[in-house]
Formats: sequence, structure tokens, C-alpha cells
Amino acid sequence: MVPMTMPRYVTYKRKKDGTLTFFWSCPTAFKKVGAPFASVTLGHDLPQAELNAAAAVWNERLDGWRAERSPMDQPVDLSRYGTIEWLVNAYLKHDSFLERVGEFSRPDYVRVFSRVCDETIKREMTGGDFRVGDMKISNVGVSTAEKIYKAFVDKSAARTAEKVVTYCKAMWKRMRPHHPDLFRQDTPNPWEGVTVKRRTKAVKGYADRETTYAFAEGAIALGRPELAAAAVLAFEWLMRPSSIGAGYASWGGYRGESAPDKIIIGHRKTAERAEHPLEYVGEDGDVIALYAEAEAILAKVPRYGLSIVCQKSGKLFGDGTRLSQDVKDIADRLAEKGKPVAGFTLDKARHGGMTELEERGLTEGQGRALSKHRTGTAYRGYAKETELRVLEATKKRMGISESAENISKINEPKTAKKD
Repeated sequence: MVPMTMPRYVTYKRKKDGTLTFFWSCPTAFKKVGAPFASVTLGHDLPQAELNAAAAVWNERLDGWRAERSPMDQPVDLSRYGTIEWLVNAYLKHDSFLERVGEFSRPDYVRVFSRVCDETIKREMTGGDFRVGDMKISNVGVSTAEKIYKAFVDKSAARTAEKVVTYCKAMWKRMRPHHPDLFRQDTPNPWEGVTVKRRTKAVKGYADRETTYAFAEGAIALGRPELAAAAVLAFEWLMRPSSIGAGYASWGGYRGESAPDKIIIGHRKTAERAEHPLEYVGEDGDVIALYAEAEAILAKVPRYGLSIVCQKSGKLFGDGTRLSQDVKDIADRLAEKGKPVAGFTLDKARHGGMTELEERGLTEGQGRALSKHRTGTAYRGYAKETELRVLEATKKRMGISESAENISKINEPKTAKKD
């Protein structure tokens, strides 16, 4: 008999020499529904503390996968009514969360709230550490909220610290009307009193039209046409990489029976549906192709599955880093051959497309009609302040205008006539 407590999903085997080998095994029920874990060896003759620590790593990974797969399925712990952890669990099940936070963003809330509950802060009077999730809601004032925020800042997690304030402020605001007796009356929402430190936010780069299509042509030449399609979808139709990897651009939506002159895509984060016209009839009756260059790329993409961008097996790239990593690998290989695509990413392609909208002089309303951003604030953060934008703004300021015949050559690819 082994005088030890086995952590969750841990077993052991005794060898002939008497030593013990400990194993962690993912339950079959989870593996059947897609859990990406199997069995691992934790070590030999481990003491209780080391065994617990080794098993905790894999149990946390499994719990994280379960939460991301279906965060709303986590049971509400009613045994600790009135604590912050109870509030978090109740909020994640409540309509005030489900109706306001999109499914795509919910796992991030779960991760941040989990970290908040597991964070520890010092007691003011008696000293010692105190777990945040065990605190009573009524005991949280501005000073306590500031301590929790500072705990994340001190760990060099400034972005996460900002999310802590934003998410907790929303939770307090939305849940207080439903449980007024649990909240402080003198400080209805302590998170509003937290001063978030300013930080220098990194400015993402962007890939212009020339760079995007250089990558697309290069990817096709290297036998990865699905990555070329991903680049075009990100640049021309402003799709997020997560939407592309999740299959929100299908072959059925590209010149389909219901809309043979359009491409219909979905935006996963905002749940918006976008219909982009691919052509129009000119004054002389000719059909003018709006995305001739993009369609030339799509014409070279094999239909591996229902989605325009998927693996050769027909499976989607999904939410992992597989798609981004494959794009990076191809961009690196092309850069080594002298192609101007060093550092190319799908994110940069999308930002490049958004920047092009501004360079062409579209109004914010027109740009949002294409990008499907719900707010002007979200939309305005994408376009980069390029030299062309500054020049055009200066020319308008000085009252300089150009005739329609002198349109920039940058427009030529989109006005090619369709045969």
C-alpha cells in the first residue's frame, strides 16, 4: 500500500526493484470529445509535494481546455454565497453576461476571472496572504480593488491588469441590481475608483497590397495555396485570423447560388455577416470586376473542404497557432529568397486592408460598412498614419484636388474589366 494521496487522474506502477513510477492520464471521456492530452510520466518515487505539483500542471491544462471548450458548463458553487468566487460563477451563468459578451470573447473572461480569484493579497490588520476569491463582496472597497490591480501590474502583466479592472467593473455594475444586499452601499462599484496606469502600447505593423500579394503568389509557388487565400481574405475582406482559421469564409459563400456576384463571409468576434460585391455593371454595360486580383488567387486554391482556408485533410486550422505559424514559416522562406514579405502575418494583412480604406478617403461609415466594426472607436484604431494619408490630408487642407482621370495607380487592380 502506498501511504500517499493520489491527485486527480494519477496512477502508479511499482517496478520489480520496488520503485514507483507515477502517471497522469487524461480520462477517456474527455479524449473522446477532443481533449488534446494523453498519458504522461510524472516521475519516479516522488514525494507528496512534488507529485502534487507535477499533477497540478496537467490538471490545470485539462481544466483550462474544459473551460475554453464550454466555459458556461462550469457548475455554480452556491456553498460560498456572497464571495467573489461565487459572484464570478453566478455572473458567467447570468443573462447579463451571456447577452452582452460574445461567445468568442467568453473564454478570455473565464481566464481573467480565474486568475483574479486565485490571486492573493496581504491582510491589512493581521498580515498574511488572503485569497481574493474567498473575500466577501461587501468587503471590497476601492483600496482593495487597487491592491488586486497592483498585484497584476507588479507581475509585469499590465494588459491583464487592465482587463481585470474592465471585466470586474462590468461584473459589479451588472450584478449589483440583482443582489443589492451583497454589495457595499457606500461604494457601489469600487473598480471605478482604480486609476489604471498609462502604458505605451505597441503599434502593430501592417502589410500593404504589394506585400500581401507577393506573399500570396509565393505561397502558391511553394504549394500552400490555402495560405494565399488566407492572406487575401484578411487584406481584401478584412477578416480576423481567428475567423479565417475557424472557417467563417466558405466556398458556398463565394459566388454561391444565392449571390453569384458576391462573397459572403462571417466575422466570428462580432457575429456580423458581410456581403461584399465582386462586380458591377458599368455605364457602357460591361461587367467590371472589383476584386480581379483576389479572385485570380482564389482560382488557384484547391477545394480541400467546405472552408476556403483549411488543411489538406479538410480539417479547419481552428483556434490554435497552426495557421499563424504556417504563414510565418512560408513568409520566412520567401524572405530568404529575396521576396519583400519579411515579417508578414495575417494580422498585418488585415491592418493593411484597414489602412488602405483610409488612404482611399473612405468615410468612417463607409469603412465600417466593409469591416463590420460595431463602433467607431474600434474601427479607428486599425488604420495606420501612413505618408500617403498625411499627404492627402495636407492637399485637402490646401484646397488641392485632382481630376477623376488622375486617380492613383493603387486603384488599378480593383477596376480591371472581367472577361
